[in-house]
Parts: sequence; C-alpha cells; structure tokens
Amino acid sequence: MKLNSGFILLFFCILALPVFLPGQNDPLLRIEIDTKSDDATYKIANCGDQGFVMFYETTITQDNYKFWVYLFHNKFMQEVWKKDIPVYDNMKYRRQILKDDYLYILYHDIDKKKSESYNYQILKLNIAKGRYELFSGNIPDNARFSDFEIFENLVIGALDLDDDQSAIYSLNMTSRETKPVFEMQIDKSKIKGLYIDTLNNSYFGIFNVRTSKSEYYFLLKEFDVNGNDLNSILILPDANKKLNSGKLVTINENEKLLIGTYDVVKGSSIDKKNYFDSESSGFYSIKIKDNRQADSYYYNFLDLENMTGYLKSNEYHQARKKASKKDNSKEELSVGFDLLIHDIVQKDSLYYFVAEAYYEEYHTVTSTYYDYYGHPVPVSYSVFDGFRYFNAFISCINKDGIKIWDNGMEIFNILTYDLKKRVNVYLSDEDILMAYNREGKIAAKIINGTDVIEGMEYFPLESTYTKDKIMEDTKSSMEYWYDNYFLAYGFQTIRNNSLVNRSKRVVFYINKVAFE
Repeated sequence: MKLNSGFILLFFCILALPVFLPGQNDPLLRIEIDTKSDDATYKIANCGDQGFVMFYETTITQDNYKFWVYLFHNKFMQEVWKKDIPVYDNMKYRRQILKDDYLYILYHDIDKKKSESYNYQILKLNIAKGRYELFSGNIPDNARFSDFEIFENLVIGALDLDDDQSAIYSLNMTSRETKPVFEMQIDKSKIKGLYIDTLNNSYFGIFNVRTSKSEYYFLLKEFDVNGNDLNSILILPDANKKLNSGKLVTINENEKLLIGTYDVVKGSSIDKKNYFDSESSGFYSIKIKDNRQADSYYYNFLDLENMTGYLKSNEYHQARKKASKKDNSKEELSVGFDLLIHDIVQKDSLYYFVAEAYYEEYHTVTSTYYDYYGHPVPVSYSVFDGFRYFNAFISCINKDGIKIWDNGMEIFNILTYDLKKRVNVYLSDEDILMAYNREGKIAAKIINGTDVIEGMEYFPLESTYTKDKIMEDTKSSMEYWYDNYFLAYGFQTIRNNSLVNRSKRVVFYINKVAFE
C-alpha cells in the first residue's frame, strides 16, 4: 500500500451541477458553505456508502420548537433531500448513531425547567427517504448520557447520575415508554459504556464500581430485549491496579474480551476523590469464559517499545531510566496519560485497540496590583488554553487477549477546546493507515505491525479554485467514510484576489479524500 502522489482530492460545488477539472476524469467533490465564522453549528453524520447527513441548528423558532436543518448527500456528494425538523428549543445535540438504514440523533436538556414536559428527544431519521420520527421522554434530573445504543426496537441509554451513581434506561420505540432497566444506587459508580452482543441477542452495561477505598471492580450487566437481568460478571483488577475504561468484544458464544486502560495504585488504597480520575498507566485485556473472568494481561506504557513517540519525552525517559535500575520493584513505576479510547476494530481473529493521548495546557498570567502602602504585589494565575494532543497508539491483540504488537503515531499542532477522537485507523489488505486532518493538511503514517512503511507525511487539502490561498483552517476533523474514502471537514478562511467581490471568504468545507 502507498500514497500515490498523495491523497486524491475530488470536489463538488453545492450550488451547481458537478464540474470537471481540466485533466481530471472525476467530478469536483468538495462542498463549501459560506459562513461568517467558525462558530456555526454544522455537524456531520457519517452514513457509510449511503452518503452522509450534514445538519445544523437554526435561529428559527415556533412555539416551543427550534428548527434544525438536515441535508442528505449521497456518496457522490450530491444533495438528495433536505428537511427542516422541529426540536424542543430547550434541547441540545449530544450524540448520534447509525443503525441499518436509520440515523438516530440524541438531544438532551440537562437543566430542564418545571414548565417543560420532557428532557430528552430521539430523532429517528430514514436516510434514503428523509422521513423521520421524534420520540420524547424523561430521565432523572441532572442525569447525563454517557452513551446510547439501538437494540431491536429499544433505545438504550447509559446514564451518569448525581453523587457518583449510574443507571441504564430504555425507550421502547413502539410503546414510546421510557423506563429504568438497572440503577446502581448503593455503591459509587460510573457507567463506562454499552455493548450490543448480536451473537447472543443481548446487551451489556459496563460499570466501574467503588465500594470502599480498597475494593473496586468492573461489573458487566447483561440484559435481554425485555430488560431481564441475564448475567452479572465481576471483573477484578490485579493487585495495585485500577481499571479505568473497558470495551467489550464477543469472540464466540461463550468467550469475550474486555480491553481497556488501567492505572497503577500507589499504596494499599485509593480515596473516592481520586478514584474516577481517568489518567492511565497502560492498557489491559481480560478474557471472559462462560461469564467468568479468566486470563488477564497488563501492558505498562513503559514496556511498549514502539510507542515512545507519543509519550512526553522527559517524564517518559526518566521513568524508563528508573525502571531499568530497579529489579522486582515493590512499587510499579509508571507514567500517566489522559486518553480518548476508540471502539475496538476487529479484522479476522485479531482485535485492534486504539487510543489518543492528550493533556491540558495552560499558560501563566502575571499582573501587579498595589497594596494599601503603595507597594507593588505580583499576582499570578493559570489560564486554560485547551487540550493538547500529542500521540495516538495502536495495539494488536489476539483472541486469547495477548498483545501481538504495538505502534504509534505522533500528533502535532492540535490544541483545542473540543475534546474528541481525531485520528483515523484504516486497515487495508496489506498495511495500516493512521491519519488526521489539521491546518488544511492530512497527516498520514503507514505501518505494518511494528514496522513503519512510510513515516509522517503531510498532504494539503485542495480548495475549490486554483488561486485559493488558505489563510486559516480551524475545527478541522476527518473520519473514515467507506471503502478507501474519508470525509475531511472544518472551517477555512480563504483569500483569492482573482474572485470579484469574494477576495476573502470563510467557509465550512467537506472534502472527499481517497487513499490508494
């Protein structure tokens, strides 16, 4: 696999029929929407080879509703239909799920007022025809959706409640009834996700539970479509370890893998204030056989030879140096990182665990004020600049939970207030592509196991006109679309002095990008 002179960029103008560039056999496949700034609320819902939905909130209101515009484009980026859909004006967009031929959009009002009837809505949108249904309901006040899934005719919601409690609620899309399925009210807990087990026709809630300063575990609760409790699987971490995250995958009817991140516990206990901190020291895989915990494997970041690029070098190398001098240390050395965990990617009988590492970045501001006697007194305080991404890593795990190899990709120049997954992993027949969109360029790296086939390269996104000059690219993102295609989108400020009355424009762009 290789990049043949870079990414192939195709464009389409949203207001005109497809235009063919000189010397190209493909139509222009780029959408540009003029906007005043990058404060616009444009969002993308990836619908695979069916196309994609672009949607945004408007300022148009009627009674208690605010209108959202939904536009569906096919895989040639041609507009197929457009809908103005009324949503309760107190609702905010939260999440989206694609299931078969339907797109499900979750809206939620965290601060519901007494005069309001509902605090969440689900939009069920038929992708091909543009028909839709809206389902409204209530969950506990101040609850927050950490995840939601579609299981047969149910919308399953994973909720984090006040006072470190959690629950699973369901919406029956036939009866339109919302009800609790399971509530964790005795111990402190966070729900880390939902998993649909299509092989056994059931679903799981994955709970991180703390019963005391020295007792904590993961609880996997399995339910059928009627909400019946089928199984409770207790997952205990090894000594001096705390599980932070977990993704579940089914191997066969009787075997599963739980893969996630863990942290090293210093001492014999951990207080409740720090328990739900998500900083991680490594990742793990735990085999589950016949609904019981079996083999466990833990991989400290300090032991991963092929992932050094993503670690903050000073801290990492100091810890590695100390670790090399210690033999059978009683206290495990580690470094800790905040991570965004991807869904597990399965290919053949192998499982790929991917995460992106980031940290909070601040700068110090110092000012001077004068006391009663006129003496200058300096005062310093920290200002949050955003989340700094610095690497993504990938690990390949077999069906027994054993790591086969690991690798990583450096991330540069991403400092943002919008914390979300940005790196794409594409598994071809031969190699693996890792790529992200930033500052008007696609950063790409090709690996094969521990080998680097092609190091970091940058491929500029082309714009609509040949004389366009990209002055600024913000809120850029990229995601795998279908086959070998990706969607790259964001906001650009573009200067082109050859355009009359449009020498400078700000646009929301969507590019179709192919990898060969």
